Amino acid sequence: MRFRTGLIIGLAVGYYYGTRAGRERYEQIEAWLDKVRSTTTYQDARTKLSDGLREGTTAARRLFDDATGGAISQSLGLEPAPEPASAVGDPTFN
Repeated sequence: MRFRTGLIIGLAVGYYYGTRAGRERYEQIEAWLDKVRSTTTYQDARTKLSDGLREGTTAARRLFDDATGGAISQSLGLEPAPEPASAVGDPTFN
């Protein structure tokens, strides 16, 4: 209950201050965000994050396929998860 109340209060305060700031401030913030999004650091971080999410979902699907004998992928009409690359010599898998 406390979380919901805090969320509602936070949304109300954000809405209030957002409407007070107006369109001009919104455009300033959007221009600043466009500059940040165009940097190579941001692009690299976004690429790494999306790659990590893709690897994580593939690993999770492979884990469920192993545990259920592929029943989940078959019931959803998905192809089996690809086999992982060899982990020999990779300290993160040891």
